[in-house]
Amino acid sequence: MKKIILSLSLLFFLFCKGSSIEKSVVIERIQAASSADGTSPINVFKSGKYWKPETSLDGITIFFSNGAQWNQPGKTDGRAFFSELSIECKDKKGYVALYKDGSYATNFDCSKTEIQKIRSNGVHVIYLLPDSGNGIESVSFFQDGKKLEVTYPEPIQGEVKASSTLPNYPAYSLFDGSIDFAWVEGAKTDGVGETFQINLEDEIDLSGIEIFNGYQRLDSLFHKNGSVTELQVSNGSDSFTLKVEDKQGGQRIFFPKTISGKNFTFKIQKVRPGNTWSDTVIAEIILLGEKGKRFTVIDQNAEKFKESILSKTDGTILSSLVNKAVFGDMPEGRLDYVFRSNGSFVIWKDDTVEKRVLDGNWVLLDANSSEAKIKIFGRDHKVVTTSLDADSPYSQTTEEESTLIFSDTLTITPATIGGLQLVGNKVQISN
Repeated sequence: MKKIILSLSLLFFLFCKGSSIEKSVVIERIQAASSADGTSPINVFKSGKYWKPETSLDGITIFFSNGAQWNQPGKTDGRAFFSELSIECKDKKGYVALYKDGSYATNFDCSKTEIQKIRSNGVHVIYLLPDSGNGIESVSFFQDGKKLEVTYPEPIQGEVKASSTLPNYPAYSLFDGSIDFAWVEGAKTDGVGETFQINLEDEIDLSGIEIFNGYQRLDSLFHKNGSVTELQVSNGSDSFTLKVEDKQGGQRIFFPKTISGKNFTFKIQKVRPGNTWSDTVIAEIILLGEKGKRFTVIDQNAEKFKESILSKTDGTILSSLVNKAVFGDMPEGRLDYVFRSNGSFVIWKDDTVEKRVLDGNWVLLDANSSEAKIKIFGRDHKVVTTSLDADSPYSQTTEEESTLIFSDTLTITPATIGGLQLVGNKVQISN
């Protein structure tokens, strides 16, 4: 009997050791620019499911966290450690382009499942862009040939409400996987006393949060807007106040004790006021359970918003724009763009002089069958290349990089040679 007990104890120890979060790949958050056919980006870690983009310009971005530090409060270490990666595609043709930490790394051949080596001493983020809008069934990580377990934010159906909201910055943005979009309270004051509530379909044990405080899209925006410095959390029976650092990046905060329930209220107690606007902002939240569990909230209001955009643009000139990837050739480069039904957009310009990416949100102002007006606002990232003494054998090339916040109003009409033209004060596109 002692041998049996010892054997079972050893098996239990080995199982716990082998499945330890410290040795797994921890997904901090995952986002897709778009998702088609009711799919979700988290499906790439679920057997028998897949993710598919709405357009061929959209991919998945996966952000990592250091599993060895999962139980340490404070600033999060956004790195995972693995040496190989494999991708399985929905359709066994084409390829998936892999970008690692902002740079192109390699292509994965969709006709076969192969493990490719990844050179890194810690990966912060990967971006996967399928060819021709193909879907992705699985993403797997390996260390020296051994497949690693993956810990990711488990999706829970629910609803995120707020006591006030600035237009175009809804509360469900707290759980969209992107720190570029945010919840902004809509009170006339600095937001002290405002709340957001999480109402879940299933009960969870909540032991802490990871929070991206303030507006994280740009450093200048972080300081222009307010951020939270004290946040009260309650499940209706227990409540306590959390100190939140006024810093960019993720931070992990554990509660004094684990609380359980379906409904949780977070109340802003103190803020650091913005030096330009009185709005207080929270970009993203991940719910933390016991033993390293992570949760995110799937709010159907996000899907309803997409449906409302498609309904409002149906039968208008925008029906040939929304969720349609446009690839445009220019004499010395390319101009590609997509306007998505989730209210986001991106415009890529790449020529011999300038590489430019504009991304952010768009809002419908007016639309009919022949003309539409939309407002766009977001980030304008530009790299300008200048050649000095181009005709000289001693010529030099310099690059100047800048990122600014911008807004514009575009008038959309049919182009004279087919397609659409989008004309504003800062953006002019004709395709």
